Order: sequence, then structure tokens, then C-alpha cells
Amino acid sequence: MAESSNSGAGGVGTEAGGTDASAPGGTGQSPHPTVPSRLQVNEDLLVLIKKYAMTLGLLVVVWLVGYWAFSVSWIMLGLFVWMAREKRQRAKEFKIKTARKAAQNEQETVLARLEDLPSWVYFPDVERAEWLNKILAQLWPYVGRYVEDILRTSVEPVVKDSHEMLKSFQFSNIMLGDMPPRVGGIQVYTEHVHRNEIILDMEIMYAGDCDIQIRMKRFLAGIQDLQIHGTLRVVMKPLVKFSPLIGGITVFFLNRPEIDFNLTNLADVFDFPGLSSLLKGIVADQVANFMVLPNRYPMPLIPDLEVAKLKYPMPVGVLRIHLKEAKELMRADVGFMKKGKSDPYCTLQVGAQSFKSKTIENTLEPRWNEYYEAVVDQLEGQTMQVNMFDEDPGSKDDPLGNAAVSISEVVKMGFSDMWLPLEDATTGQVHLRMSWLSLSSQMEALDKMEKVKRIADADALSSALLVVRVDSAKNLPTVKKSGSDPNPYVELSVAQKHWKTKPQYNTYEPVWEEAFNFLIQNPLHQELLAEVKDEKTKKTLGKKVISVKSLLTLDKMSTKRPFRLDGTSAELHMELILRILSSEAEESDDLDEIEPISPTAAGPPTPAAAASEPSQPSPASSTEDRQANNSNGSVVRRRTNAANAAPATTPTRPKSAPAADGPNPYACQVQLSLHHSTDTDKLLVTVHKATNLMPLANQKMCDPYVRIYLQPDKNRSGRKKTSVVKDNVNPAWDETLEFPVTLAEAKQRSLDIVIKNKRSLFETIRGNSTGTLGRVEVDLSKVDNLATQNNPIWFELKQDMGSLSRSSSVSSYRSEL
Repeated sequence: MAESSNSGAGGVGTEAGGTDASAPGGTGQSPHPTVPSRLQVNEDLLVLIKKYAMTLGLLVVVWLVGYWAFSVSWIMLGLFVWMAREKRQRAKEFKIKTARKAAQNEQETVLARLEDLPSWVYFPDVERAEWLNKILAQLWPYVGRYVEDILRTSVEPVVKDSHEMLKSFQFSNIMLGDMPPRVGGIQVYTEHVHRNEIILDMEIMYAGDCDIQIRMKRFLAGIQDLQIHGTLRVVMKPLVKFSPLIGGITVFFLNRPEIDFNLTNLADVFDFPGLSSLLKGIVADQVANFMVLPNRYPMPLIPDLEVAKLKYPMPVGVLRIHLKEAKELMRADVGFMKKGKSDPYCTLQVGAQSFKSKTIENTLEPRWNEYYEAVVDQLEGQTMQVNMFDEDPGSKDDPLGNAAVSISEVVKMGFSDMWLPLEDATTGQVHLRMSWLSLSSQMEALDKMEKVKRIADADALSSALLVVRVDSAKNLPTVKKSGSDPNPYVELSVAQKHWKTKPQYNTYEPVWEEAFNFLIQNPLHQELLAEVKDEKTKKTLGKKVISVKSLLTLDKMSTKRPFRLDGTSAELHMELILRILSSEAEESDDLDEIEPISPTAAGPPTPAAAASEPSQPSPASSTEDRQANNSNGSVVRRRTNAANAAPATTPTRPKSAPAADGPNPYACQVQLSLHHSTDTDKLLVTVHKATNLMPLANQKMCDPYVRIYLQPDKNRSGRKKTSVVKDNVNPAWDETLEFPVTLAEAKQRSLDIVIKNKRSLFETIRGNSTGTLGRVEVDLSKVDNLATQNNPIWFELKQDMGSLSRSSSVSSYRSEL
């Protein structure tokens, strides 16, 4: 009995983990072998069953392939798809792990992945927000419960009522996980801000361990490992004189955030290269419709505050984009017997608005000549994203590069013409011409805009902006042959443009509080059609046609009143606001002659290379006051020269007037003598010297020479050049260049004068373009006494455009630190 009891006790001890020979009271002998628990045995059995089922399934598939005599090509195709999926899955897992470790401030991870560092590391006006991250970490469990309550009580019933097929929809699991989002940095704006508002930008990084599952009947699908990275703008407006001092808060993303996630259960069948990108595009579009400009999420803090004005304030203007052409694009479709080409197309994004050009097949030099117009709601911080792709039907389109344009910089100049070097590409440039159109309530502005359209020979361009704010409806008619109340929504139409509100369920007096923008080509002839429809029966409950012309004679071109629907007693309450597009800067005829800006390296551009080439700052004069967003939305800065940021710099190539007071000790200038010789019947241009030239990137000196064209002659035979002066930023040439032209002819022409930097042999082999140091255009008709010997004249050099482009990828900045 004692022996049996001892063995039983030993059995219990070993099951709990065994005895230790070194423990007090131990025997000093080797311990009994560890016996696995029943739970461990069951888990091992489940793993074995799963492995057996997978192996059996694979063998059955192989047997079926042989039984039905399938071609071996199907096996190769299946392996290719499986390998592509595995590669994507591993890259995604690595990205998630890295982002989570970086969020936990692990030093080794941060040092290993410099490109994931927050924006406050690089930019002094972006402040750390660790205090806010600590608050978020403390609040996160409660946020999770709040989100779960919102999804179950608000979202789930709406989804169930939206369609008969979704009656069984429910959230089976909602878990936001233990990892809260992080705020990478905060920037508070103090300039160009109204007195009654506070504006700040936050870099949001979320790489959490959330698990959200939905169930429909017997099917289960879910999302895990959600990742979001973008710049979130918070507007506190209006500021009031009583508690809580802030009337309301509005939050939104300036540009589309980067979104990624993993699909689980039934949804995992979509996790293949083509279907996955399609699904993520749909998700990104839904997020854009909810939280990306012009869409906002308002939170009123005081009573009697009009939420519609918080969510839908008046736009600030319209950006007109002329996509002209591209050149030197990468070869995406490589042939066996000949050099490959691409089938390029271009996409433009301004907030939630997207535009896509037509595809030009089999070329590296596409010409689109297409116009787009984007309504802009915010100036500071918002960018226009430019993406170039090679179209591949049946597979994912290959990226050919991207760029970004700061909208606030275009607004400052009114009009700009630029060649943008493409980033994330070995070569390529895109030619854009952009006009900023402000909003006016003056009738005179309409005549000016119509004149601009006639000059541009583009009748499809817009002349006005119509803002329609749909508030509510009352006394809607009863829906015949329907046993329930209607789900009314409003569909608005102007020409071929259509918008519709969200449906309001089971009501005859719906409240929408939504706003929509229409670009109007001809306010004198176009009409707005407003139709109230029932989502259930698709029948029209009432409609109203409103002439846009009727708004032109109203006070401030706006009205806010109920509109009686035709044939009914129902009323649709709307506010209509018409604004004429006004262009203060007009396009110049000589813009097409601006030389394109070429990247200075074959790889990703440096901050200096992506900006305009002549705008390279010296340590004493560089500033970091220009702002743009990188592709994932984080706040970045580009280095610009202080002189380049001055109001004197214009987007067009100005025809310079001579400086009367001699050389400016701080300006970049060139000294010329202009004279027409009656003996030889030639125009003599003597290039004396230049001052204060700015070297290109990573160079302390430059090798300048002068190139002159007698415009409009741009042929190589009409080009004249001086010799090269080595290692000098204040070169002297004293060379005379001759142009065979009569005096009368010369006075009708102009000189295109460019100072360039000589390429080295290594740069020539690499294919880098000659760096432009400065340029000026001299109108010979404005030069006095051209027939007599003139004294030397100083001309101020201007910089080529291009500084509006995103100056570099984030990694380029980090390489400088």
C-alpha cells in the first residue's frame, strides 16, 4: 500500500512538472521523464489532423489532375499563384512586425528601419506627442468597447436594413486589440489661420492586432492586422466666449491614407494579387468617402451649431490641371528582339477626387493634352498626387513613378508650368500646367472666364462652381403598392454629373444635411435637376428643375429656401450657392518653350534634385518653410532657396528688364552688352560676366557657360554658346556671340539666355542632364538704342520651375541627417 501510494504521489508530481534532484528533499537522482498533459496531447492531435487533411487534399488534387489529364501548365500556374501569394504574405508579415516594434520604440528596430521614423525627427516645427500616445494607450480599452457598441447598435442595423440579402448580417467578434495607434508628430498652424479657429495636423500610425469578424448565415469572414498611415487634420472651429470655448471639432484626412490588412476565413479567398488589390481599392474608396477631403467627420460641442456647415464648408477654389505629356519613361514591357516600351497612363489625386488619363500605347513619350478640374477645400498641407502606370490588361499595372505638387504653392503664383521628375523611378518626367481659380460672386468674372476658355479653345472647361446643400424634405407623397414607409434619397444632376444623398429609412420627412459640388461649363444655359426617389421601389417621389442662370441675379448669387416639387405638395429644403471661377494669372504664350527640368541622378532624386535645379540652397540661405505630404501622408519639408521663395519668382519665364542701379550684391545676375552692327547686319551679344551663381546639389563650385537662342528659332544651328569657366560662381567670359539678323527683325524677337553647368564625362555616361543655374529672357523690342553701342546691362536671372514638386523621398532626407 505504501509503495502504491508513493508511486501515485510520484505520478502526481511528475504530471505537475516532476521533482528536481537539486530541490530540498530530492533524491539526487535524475528526475522522472515529463509526461505531457491531456490538453497538450489534444492540441498535438489537432495539429496532426490538420496536417493530414492538408496533405490528403494536396494528393487528391494531384490525382485529379492526372485522372482528368489536365495540362502541366495548370500546375505551373497554380504554383506561380501560390508563390506570389506566399511572397506577399511574408512581406506583409515583416511590415506588420516592423511597424509594431517601431511603435513600441524598440531602438534596434528604429535604427534598422529609418524610413519608418516619425516626422518630428526631421522637421523642427513638428513636435513630439508622447504625452498623447500615453493617453491613447490608457484610453484604448475603453475606445475598443465604444467602437464595439457603435458597430453593434448603429452600423449592424443599418446594414441589415439596406438589403434583403443582408438580413442575417452580424458582427460575431469585434476586438481592436492591445496596440493603440500612435501619433508620430503634431504640427499646429499659426499662419494663414482665422482668428476663430485652431488647425493642427497629426501623423497617425496604426499597426494593431485587431480582429473583426462578420457572419452571414453560415459564412464567416474577417479582417486582421489592420494598418493605417496618414496625416489627420483637426480643425477646432468656431472658438466661442463661453464654455467649452470650442464650438466644434472636425477631423479628416488631407490625402488618402495608406491602408493595408489581412483577410481571414471566407474572405481569405480574395487574398490573391488581383482580387486583393481590387478589394483594398474598394475599402480605400469607402474611407475616402467618409474621412478624406472634401468629406469630414464633425463633432459639435455646443448646442444650436449647424453641423452641416462644419462638415461641408465652402470650398476655397478650383485647381485646373492641364496634363500635357511625359517623356523618358521607364520601359515596362521588354521585348526579346527589340527595345521595350510602355503603355502609360496617369492618375491624379486631390483628396478624395481622382482623375485618370487615357492610355497611350507603345510609347515612352506620351502626349495626353487633357484637362481636369479639382475642387479644393484646404490649401495648407494638401497636395496633388501624380502617379504614372503602365497598363497591363489581365495583371497588375506596373508603376512608372510618382510625384506630388503642393497646392498652396500653386495658389501663391496663380499659374505654373512645370516638368516634374518622377520619383521611385530610374527616369521619367511629366509635364503639367496648373491654374488656380478663386471663387467670385461678381458677374464681371464670368466674362473674363469665358474669354480665357475661348483663348484656350476648350469649351469643356468650367466657368462656375455650384454648391448644393440638401437639408431635408417634408410632406413626401405616399408610395403606392408599398406596405411600408419609403427610404427616400435625393439624386442631383447637372449635365452628365450625378450625385445622390444617403437614403433615410422609413420616413416621409427625411433629414440629409449633405452638400455636393458641381462644376458648371455654361451658367447661362445649364440646369440643376433634383429628384427625390424611394430606394425600395426606385420610384420618383418628386422632382424640381432649377435654372443656374436664375442664381446670377440673386444677392451674393445664393438662395436658401424650400423648393416645391413638381406635381406634389412636398417641399425640398436646399441651399444653392453659385460662384464664378476667377483666374488672376493668365497663361503666357511662351510657356511651351520652357526647358524641362531633368533629374540629376539615375536613382531616386535628392531633395535638391527634385526641386528646381537652380534652387539649390547654400548653407546660409537655405530655408525649410515649404511644405508637402509624402506618399503616405506624413508631413515633409523641402529645402528651398530664400531668394526663390520671394515674391519676385514667378512660374513663367519673365522677360526681364535691365537693372538700372548696377549689380545687386545678393542677386544671381548676368551682365550683357547688346548691339546691332549695320556693317555686318548682325546682332552682337557680348557676355561679360555673372555673379552669385548657386552650385548644384552636393557641389561647392560649378563650371558655368552661357547658351543663347534668338527666339523663336530653337534649332541647333541658331544656338550660340560661350566657353566654360571652371570652378567659379562669379565667372567672367567677355565673349561676343553673333546672330545674323536685320535690325527690324531683331526688334521683333527676344533672346533666351541660360547659364548652365558643364557635365563631367561620368555624368554624360550616366545620362544626367546639364544643370541649369539660371535663365532670363530679354525682349529686344524693349532695349533702347539697339543700333548704337550700348553700355553693359545687368539682368537678374530667374529660376526654372520645379520646386513645387515633392523634393525627395523620405529616405533621401534621412540620408542627409
